[in-house]
Amino acid sequence: MSANKRVMCMTLTDREKQILGAIIDYYLDSGETIGSRTLVKRYDLNISSATVRNAMADLEDMGYITKTHTSSGRVPTDIGYKFYLNELLKIRELTKNEKEKIELAYERKMNELDGILEHTSKLLSKLTSYTSIVFEPSTEFEKVKKIQFVHVNNYLIMCVIVLDNSTVKTKKMHLDLQITEEELMEIQKQISRHLRENENPISSNELEKLFKEYIFKGTEDYLDEEDANSGLFIRGTENILSTFENKPLELIQAVKIFDKHKDLKKMFEKAVKERNYETGKVHILFGDELNIPILENFSFVFSVYNFNGSQGILGVLGPKRMEYAKTVGLIKYVTDEVNKIVQKIQDSRGDG
Repeated sequence: MSANKRVMCMTLTDREKQILGAIIDYYLDSGETIGSRTLVKRYDLNISSATVRNAMADLEDMGYITKTHTSSGRVPTDIGYKFYLNELLKIRELTKNEKEKIELAYERKMNELDGILEHTSKLLSKLTSYTSIVFEPSTEFEKVKKIQFVHVNNYLIMCVIVLDNSTVKTKKMHLDLQITEEELMEIQKQISRHLRENENPISSNELEKLFKEYIFKGTEDYLDEEDANSGLFIRGTENILSTFENKPLELIQAVKIFDKHKDLKKMFEKAVKERNYETGKVHILFGDELNIPILENFSFVFSVYNFNGSQGILGVLGPKRMEYAKTVGLIKYVTDEVNKIVQKIQDSRGDG
């Protein structure tokens, strides 16, 4: 019934693959459509333009390409893009200089996962000029190793939480009733004793109960909104927002989405978790697959990595017409570097 179903049932000939690949290569490179005569000349196709026109008509019937309103040339559909990315894309090998830049970026010793991911987010945005989106694995069930309080004032506390997997989290706590620095230090001693003496180590998702028992005693919401955003590292948001420069209503929507990190993380995690993606490989989701209407003309190129049995995500969000050959190779290389460092952290913990 649908174009998707028809495509799944049909096999493209080598000639159709060659023509489809040429159409998409040209469009990704120039942003323009291409006609049959130009296609034959530019890509040295040893066939007539009439043959190319017939093949283009067949590809259009099958849903791989479509005509634009302003030209007789064709542009790829999402089905065409998917076929191209899965079957025809030739991933560009990174240059020696590009590899050295990435390896050098990770030479500095990093023992904390959030530091690695923050660094990775900055690196991906810088190397691609796209918006980088990096998630740490879920820490909900990670055991708490240590808690340190910082007394900002009598109504505001900063809490530093060190988890067993070397992740460090910070939380701002707003108090209804004031606490002096001396009182806070006494509470910290009690909590530290609780952590040491408890036969069953406390996990991250049990912290709220612990804090209410020792500090808040009935207080409702005590964490800043930004604390709920921990675990998401995003850089280069301006690269996305600049595409809406002449579309004020869409720009407002985009700003709202990227301002709310907690909601943004949920949307991306939901889209990724709905599919069982293989760790270490590079995957691509189109905007409509993210279920974020404002991003329907964008692509998310990402990879999944493992840390202590939980999955994290690192990738870039850019225009659907992006340089996939380079971006896919870059994500793969960076993921491999991150996996090496993560493995070292896990090995050192095992040795300890």
